[in-house]
Amino acid sequence: MGQANLFNDIIQRDLNVHAAWLPITQNYTLGDYGLFSDGVFAKLGNIKEFDVSFEQSKGPDVKIDYTSSRTRVIKFAAGGEVDVIPAGAVDAKITFKFEDANSFLIKAPVINVTAIGNVQQVASKLKGTKGWKKDWKVVYEVYNAQEAVVMSTKEAGTEVTFSGNASALKELKLGNAGIEFNTNKKLALDLQGNSGVIGLGLFKLKLIGGGTKFMRGEEKPTAVEVEYIKGSNVEDDV
Repeated sequence: MGQANLFNDIIQRDLNVHAAWLPITQNYTLGDYGLFSDGVFAKLGNIKEFDVSFEQSKGPDVKIDYTSSRTRVIKFAAGGEVDVIPAGAVDAKITFKFEDANSFLIKAPVINVTAIGNVQQVASKLKGTKGWKKDWKVVYEVYNAQEAVVMSTKEAGTEVTFSGNASALKELKLGNAGIEFNTNKKLALDLQGNSGVIGLGLFKLKLIGGGTKFMRGEEKPTAVEVEYIKGSNVEDDV
């Protein structure tokens, strides 16, 4: 399984949405539409091209704090190993020792969520839009991570050490501007201290008995016209 699929599995499990790939660096916005290819969402355009507008709302902030299993986390302060890094500690650092290849470290203490507030109205408009294809998926939620760290290993035995601001290290805010890192081996994915899109909520139209329904990554429907599916059930379109 490739890095993109591994990352997608983590985001689906921890945030219950689809992964933005590449994370942080890709510019996704509400109303983007596209297809799934190799397990990830590939943007084709935005529904505004079809003169379909929408209302924007803000959801509650979330976070993600993921470290692959079989990873040892060691904290240091003042030259010695500690259980908790004290605020203001001298020579504070944290080392992650990954025993396996393709391990991930994903941390974002704050993820802002924006959403389309009138999804059902948008779905109804798209149903009657000339040129719209039923297989296209639409971004109705965007998960924007702040000061994120997204790293993955190529080889077993990789060690990554973060050092610098003791207060940030104490709270595991590894993407803080006052944090530096080094590693003993080349990483497969290395994004630190950046802000950007990490996850996407998606829906698509589905015509059943003449009615419009849409599917999204939650477990229970909130209305008769809504059919929910989990992200892990989505198959590639191309």
